Amino acid sequence: MAVVMVEPFKTRYSLFAALLLTVMVLLPDRAFALTVGEVARDLACPCECPLILEDCNMTCGLDWKEEIGEMVKAGKSKEEIMTYFIATYGEEARLTTLQKIDGKIFQYTRGFDTTDWAMLWTGVAFWALTIMGGIYYGVRRYFA
Repeated sequence: MAVVMVEPFKTRYSLFAALLLTVMVLLPDRAFALTVGEVARDLACPCECPLILEDCNMTCGLDWKEEIGEMVKAGKSKEEIMTYFIATYGEEARLTTLQKIDGKIFQYTRGFDTTDWAMLWTGVAFWALTIMGGIYYGVRRYFA
């Protein structure tokens, strides 16, 4: 009677694959459920502020988030919710790339005072002059 030895790597790989498959099958559906943040990330804030709906904590933004939460609980998909908001509130509800950039800049700079703005633009000017000076002296040295 011959004893067949199975390589340890194949056995471990098989056990890992079986465990992974079991976990994937038994995972609850809630793990893949849609969240309010996922939808709010792609909508513009209805307020006067230039924020993304996800970042807005004003009353109008919170009302929209609550409405999104109710729709998520009702089982609607992200596309259905987005379509509803754009159909109901118009194209202003759709978030553009420029709005996304403006919203993030506003979010990080809304607390800036005069000193913060002065430091920011002084730093930008310093680095611009440093780069231009490096290019000038580098080209001058190269051609000399």
